[in-house]
Amino acid sequence: MKKIKLLFIGALSLVVFGLLLPQPIQALLVIIDTPIKNFFVIHTLSLCIIVGIIQGISEECGYYFVLKQISKNEQLKSLPFWFGLGRSSLHTLFDIGTIIVTFTNIRVFIFSIVSRMFSFVAMMKLTKIDYLSYQKKKALFLGLSVLLHATLNGTLYAYELQLFNATANFDIWFMLIYSIAVIVISSIICRKELTGRTVLESN
Repeated sequence: MKKIKLLFIGALSLVVFGLLLPQPIQALLVIIDTPIKNFFVIHTLSLCIIVGIIQGISEECGYYFVLKQISKNEQLKSLPFWFGLGRSSLHTLFDIGTIIVTFTNIRVFIFSIVSRMFSFVAMMKLTKIDYLSYQKKKALFLGLSVLLHATLNGTLYAYELQLFNATANFDIWFMLIYSIAVIVISSIICRKELTGRTVLESN
């Protein structure tokens, strides 16, 4: 399978699992007048948690499923890289476009761009964790990927709803710190898996 095709599949997967699938589900929680909506109006924090979980499951499990299907016919070593590049590039381009349209302060603008660059790497790393989950048959890796993603979305949604007092540009700082944490965690996991494989091969 050509690398360009993997890029396209990664980008398309973001559209499907990042927008088309979770957004309608999330909308049902807050738009249609039901007992569920009334519950979340009162328990807004629970809504943030649920929204984060929905987004995390939809995206990371969706990417896991697509990577699994691709891997059945394609054993390209750089598969998760090119797939992740498609996913991460589209997401980052959208974020940067939003920043360009809405920025009012050049320092905040630069800080936001730097934060998004780290976020780009973090998304690449999450894709690698999803791939390792399939490759190593370890559901724990996928669970970790979902949890990390859910934490990001849930916290940013809570900030958007002003559920807690935060300093100016909290969302930018949080995304930067979160991204660094994801990069470190993923690097540790990948290093351990690589070390373990090397030891087995030497034996």
